[in-house]
Amino acid sequence: MNAKTIASLLALGASCSSTGSAGGAPPSQEVMMQRMQAYGTPGAAHAVLAQKVGTWDLKVRMYMSPDAPPEESAGTSTMQWILDGRFIQDTTNGVFGGQPFHGQGLLGYDNLKQAYVSSWADSMSTGIMTSEGRYDEKTQTFHITGMMPDAMVAQAYVPTRTTETWTDADHFVVRSWSPGADGTEVLGMELLYSRAR
Repeated sequence: MNAKTIASLLALGASCSSTGSAGGAPPSQEVMMQRMQAYGTPGAAHAVLAQKVGTWDLKVRMYMSPDAPPEESAGTSTMQWILDGRFIQDTTNGVFGGQPFHGQGLLGYDNLKQAYVSSWADSMSTGIMTSEGRYDEKTQTFHITGMMPDAMVAQAYVPTRTTETWTDADHFVVRSWSPGADGTEVLGMELLYSRAR
C-alpha cells in the first residue's frame, strides 16, 4: 500500500466519528497509519496459504442422502495469489449432475478479525457463500464455519462446517457438513485434491 493511498484512507478515517474511542479523541494520524499498515500487510498466517498455489486434480463425492452411496465426479482447480499475496483465488471446473460446473473462490486471512475468511460463488447458484475460521498447525487442518444456501430443503441459508486436512504437500481433503432434513448435521460433500503441478 503506497503512502498516497494510506494518506487518503487516513483523511477518510479522520472524518468518521467511529475512529475515536468512546467519548475520546481520535488516534493521531501516525497511529492510524501504523494501524492501517498492519491491517493491510500479509504475514505468517497468509504464508500458510502458499501451499495451496498450483493446479489440482479433484475427485468429488456428493452425499445426497445419508443412506445412499455418494455421487462421484472429477474436476480441476487452479489456485493462485492475487492482490499482492493477500488472497488465494480458486478457479474450479468440473461436472455435477451431468452438467458443466464452474466455481470461483477467494481465501485470505483478515488481520483485524484474526481469522481466515473466504467466499464462494458458482454456476449452480445465485448466492455467495461466506465463511471464516482458523488453522490448526498440529493437525494441518483448517476449521471453517459459515452460511451456505440450501434451496432444496430449507429454502434459506443454513450453517455449514468445513474441514480441510493436509496429508502432505501434494494432497488434502475437504469435508463439508450441513443440516439434513431433520436438522441433524450430515456430511454433504467430500473433495479429494491431488497436485497436478
